[in-house]
Amino acid sequence: MAKTKEGIVVRANLNGRQRNELHDLSKAVDGILVADMMSKYKISRRSVYYDIEKIHQWLSSEGLGHISVVNQVISADGISWSQLGRFFGEHSSTHFSLEERRALTAVLIVLSIDPVTIASLMDYFGVSRNTTIADIRELRTELCPRGLDLESSPTGGYSVKGDEITLRKYIWLKLQELAASGRATDVKRHLQVTLTKATNNDIDYYELCRSLIKQYESDLQTRCFLDSAGLEGMMIQVSWLRGLAGHWVEMGREEQLTLMGTASFRSVQMSAEKLKRVGIILPSEEVLYITSLLLGIKTADFMAHSEEDHYISNLTERLIANFERVGCLTFVNKGYVHEQLTHHIRPLYYRQKYGISAHNPLTNDIQKMYPMTYEFTRRAATLSGMGQLSDDELAYLTVYLSSDLDNKMLEQGDTSATKVLVIGASNMSTATLVKEQLVDAVGIQFDFDYEEPEKLKRWTLDSYALVLTLVQLPPDISGENIVSITPFLSDDNRQQIYGVLRRNRIISRYASLIDGIIKIVSNSLPEHDATILESDKLHFELFRFFDERDRGLMGPPVIQSQGSCILPDTIAVSEGSTWKEAVIAGALVLQNGATSSRLVERMENIIRSRRLLYYRPEKDVVVVRCPMYGDEGAHVAAQVVVSPDGVRFPDGEIARVVICIATINRYSHWGTLYALYEWLSVPDHVAELEESSPVGLNRGGKR
Repeated sequence: MAKTKEGIVVRANLNGRQRNELHDLSKAVDGILVADMMSKYKISRRSVYYDIEKIHQWLSSEGLGHISVVNQVISADGISWSQLGRFFGEHSSTHFSLEERRALTAVLIVLSIDPVTIASLMDYFGVSRNTTIADIRELRTELCPRGLDLESSPTGGYSVKGDEITLRKYIWLKLQELAASGRATDVKRHLQVTLTKATNNDIDYYELCRSLIKQYESDLQTRCFLDSAGLEGMMIQVSWLRGLAGHWVEMGREEQLTLMGTASFRSVQMSAEKLKRVGIILPSEEVLYITSLLLGIKTADFMAHSEEDHYISNLTERLIANFERVGCLTFVNKGYVHEQLTHHIRPLYYRQKYGISAHNPLTNDIQKMYPMTYEFTRRAATLSGMGQLSDDELAYLTVYLSSDLDNKMLEQGDTSATKVLVIGASNMSTATLVKEQLVDAVGIQFDFDYEEPEKLKRWTLDSYALVLTLVQLPPDISGENIVSITPFLSDDNRQQIYGVLRRNRIISRYASLIDGIIKIVSNSLPEHDATILESDKLHFELFRFFDERDRGLMGPPVIQSQGSCILPDTIAVSEGSTWKEAVIAGALVLQNGATSSRLVERMENIIRSRRLLYYRPEKDVVVVRCPMYGDEGAHVAAQVVVSPDGVRFPDGEIARVVICIATINRYSHWGTLYALYEWLSVPDHVAELEESSPVGLNRGGKR
C-alpha cells in the first residue's frame, strides 16, 4: 500500500510489462535468467532490476509473497499463484511492446501541448531512463533520413522540426503501425485530452470529426470509405491540433488551385466556419489539407515535397522519351518541351491524386485535327505508367507535346499540301508552263514558289508538298518530295509526282475513301470500261471535291504497300539470331533502296552507343527507328523482319516480328507509322506476319 501527501491510501499498480514478467515467473520452475528477460522484452538490465523492485514492492504490499535475484536468476518465493490470478482478474493495466512504445513516443512528442521530457516518458511507459534515452536515440535516427530533426529544450521538452507535410505523413505511418497492433485507442484518448486543453472546451472531438465527415458526405452526395480504425478521422484531428499550434501544411500553387476548384473544398470551408464556435480556428492551408484527406489522398506516397517534385519531373521526362519512341522522332528543343509540359503534368498529377476529372472543350477538335499525335500521345502515356487517361486529359497532353513541332507541318506531314516549289526556271514562261502541266496532271490548285538553286537551304524544302527541279541539285540537297523534271512533263515525271503526292498525308488521308468510290463505280461498269478508273489523275481529281475543313471524312487507315511504304517482301533471320542481327538485317534491306546510304553503319553505331529508339506496339512486335537523315535517295519505308524463335530485346521480352522503319526527318514517316499501329492492333494481323513465308537471310544479313 502507498500513501499520498494528503494521506489518502491508494493501491500501487503494476504496468503491463511487469504483469507479464510476473506471469512468466509463474511458469518458470527454476526461475528466469535476467539476460533472458532483457532479450524477451528488449529492455536494459537496469530496467529489469527496476521492474523486479516494483514487483517485489507490490507483492509485499498485497501480502502475496516476494521475488528476488540470486546469481542473475529471478525466482519467486512464497507466492500464492491462485490468489494472484484472481487478483489480476480484478485489475487491468497496459503493456507496450518495443515497437508500440517507440511509435507512440513519436506521436506524443508531435501531438502534445505539455512539454514531453524523458521523465514524462518514463512515467507514461513505466520504463527506466536508459530505455527512454535509447527510444529517443532510435527516434532521432528514424527521423533524420526524412529531413526531420528531433530537438529539445529545458523548458519545452522534445519537438520535431521540418517540412510539415513530411511530418504529417510520418505521423500517418505511426498511426497505421499503432492501429495494426490495437493501439489506436491510446492515440484517440491522447488527441481528446490534448484538444480539450488547446481549446479549453471539453467536448467529444472524435464525434465532432465524424459530424464534419457526415456533413461532407451530405454536401457531395457521396460516401467517405474511411479506415475501420478511424485513422483518417484522427488525421483531421491532427490537422486541428497542429493548425492551432501554428504548424500548417504549405501546398504548391497548382495543388491549391486544383483543390479550391472542387465542391469538396467548399464543403470543408463551411465546416471550418462552424468549428470556430468550439475554439478551433484553422488557417486556409489546413482547410485545403483536410480537403485533400477527404478526397482520398494517399498520405504515404511521398514523404516530402521534394520527392513529389522529383516524381513529377521524372514523369515528364518519361512521357517525352516515350513519345519520341512511339513517334520515332527526336525533339529538337527538348528543354522547351519539358518546361511547357511540366506546367500541365503537375496539375494533371494532382487531379489524378485526388480523383478529379478535367473537362477540355476542344477534345473533339483535337482528336479530329491531330489524330496521329493524339494516338501517339495515348500510347506514350500508357508506356509512361500514367494508366488509362481520359480523352480530355490526352487532348491536353497532345497540345503540349506538339509545342516543339512545326504547327504548319504537324499532322499534314512534313510537307504542305498547298505549296509547290519550282527550282531553276530560267524565265516566267517556263515556270508558267510547269505550273499549268502540274495542275492539269493532278487537278489541284497549288501555291507556287520559285527559287534559284544557289539560294536553296535544305531544311526549307520539307515545308513543300512537292519540289520540282529543272536543274541538277548539289549532292547534299536531297529529299523524298524532290522530283527532277523537264519543262515538258514526261510520263515518268508524272508517275514520280503522283508517288510523292500520294504520300502527302493531307492527300493520303482520303485514299481509302477515294478508292472506295472508285470501286463502287467500277462495279457498275463493264470490265473493258473500268481501266480508266485506275488512273492517278482521276484519283487526284476526286480529291479536289473533299472539303479541307471536313476532317470527319477521314476513314480508317489501311496498310498498303504503295500507300504506307511497307516493303512487300518480309524477310527472316535464322534461328538463334540476336535482336541486333535482326535490326541490322532490316536496315540492310532499307539501305539497298537508297544509293550511297550509310544506314547500316549508322545503326551499328546507334546499337553500340545504346541510343536505339524502339517501341513495342504489341506483345510480339517491336518497331525500330532507322534514321536516313541526309542520305542520298533517302526514303520512308518499313521492312518487316521475322524471327521463327524470337529475339530478346533489351526490355527483356521476346519479339518474333521486328519492323525497321526508315525516317528522313521528324514527320514524314508518321502516316506509315500510324497506319502500322492501327493494323497491328488487330490480333489476326500479327499472326499473319508471324506465319508468313518470308525471304530467308543468313547471320550476315545476306539473302
